[in-house]
Amino acid sequence: LPLEQGRGEILREPIRADRPFPPFHRVAMDGIAIQFTSWQEGAREFPVAGVQRAGEAQAALTDAGACYEVMTGAMLPTGCDCVIPVENLELQNGTAKLVSEGELEPMQNIHQLGSDRDAGDALLEAGTVLFGPQCAVAATVGAAAVKVGERPSIAIVSTGDELVDVSEDPEPHQIRRSNSYALRSLLAGAGFEKTTMHHFRDDPDAIESGLAQLLESSRFILVSGGVSAGRFDYVPEVLKRLRVEQVFHKVSQRPGKPLWFGMGPGGQAVFGLPGNPVSGVVCCSRFVLPALWKSLGAKLRVAAERPQAILETSVRFGKALTLFKPVTIDVSADGGRTAKPVAMGGSGDLAGLSDSDGFVELAAEQDEFEAGTSHTVWSWADPYLQLWPR
Repeated sequence: LPLEQGRGEILREPIRADRPFPPFHRVAMDGIAIQFTSWQEGAREFPVAGVQRAGEAQAALTDAGACYEVMTGAMLPTGCDCVIPVENLELQNGTAKLVSEGELEPMQNIHQLGSDRDAGDALLEAGTVLFGPQCAVAATVGAAAVKVGERPSIAIVSTGDELVDVSEDPEPHQIRRSNSYALRSLLAGAGFEKTTMHHFRDDPDAIESGLAQLLESSRFILVSGGVSAGRFDYVPEVLKRLRVEQVFHKVSQRPGKPLWFGMGPGGQAVFGLPGNPVSGVVCCSRFVLPALWKSLGAKLRVAAERPQAILETSVRFGKALTLFKPVTIDVSADGGRTAKPVAMGGSGDLAGLSDSDGFVELAAEQDEFEAGTSHTVWSWADPYLQLWPR
């Protein structure tokens, strides 16, 4: 991609320094550049031999008792090895006079050649996320184009006879399709924009025909609904007929226990997400997005390094399941996150879910999670927090 389109993308090759960082002795603040030994020998006034601006070729100080007026970012003139800040000086009539006495040191206020990185050093590793600082590094070594993980095509499928389009007026026995919009928004927030939305009614032939076409056109398929154990949950059997190999079905968690995952004959990743809206978005954040990141070559944070939040109130959950609890997330004055559980009416409570900022992950090995304890938090707004930034 052109570098200007690289924001949020994942590098697939290292970016190396084409020369030392910095590439010259760089003046770190406005002032004068002198030869340190002249100050050591008692000089406190220095004739100004010239001005060294940023962007100019390197000047040379030939009189050891004189100085160069220098600007931040300029090359240090040869013959100089110390910079005195302008606020410690009085400049008049072509002379710089030291008015604030203090100890000086050789190479003071100079960003020295190669002190950050050597030529050839890897500045950014493959797997790095390109944000502002990383794009700046790529630009400064002349990487006008960067090799990144290609964003896959993703099909979002809703199933169910009870669902109608968002623009329709539902009958009393119907509801508008919402899961597809929730999933599409979550994916877009992580930069996955190549999505299409589809709907299949609860008919095995219609589902099979539709999924067969999507397996030809999409690398990831997210099917919402039809994956549980009900009479009309046809998706797992249809996928089997389409030679999509089941990797797992059902996870010890709440919400989202019926989660299904398989791999298609062409390497397509197929997720069967529960139809309940809370389950669907939780499973998308917790399982689908990490899989998508991995497909781009991103480095995921290990469990111990994931973002954490401190529970504001205690939570009790007496089942041997991992609990994904929707919460609001606040940031304290010291930068710590606190998580306050949101009152929910079950995994179908979209209105309650919209009050949340994300969810905390509470381990299956315990029943009581006390206020003040720290747990992994997943944010709707910032899925990039799950990645190593470098």
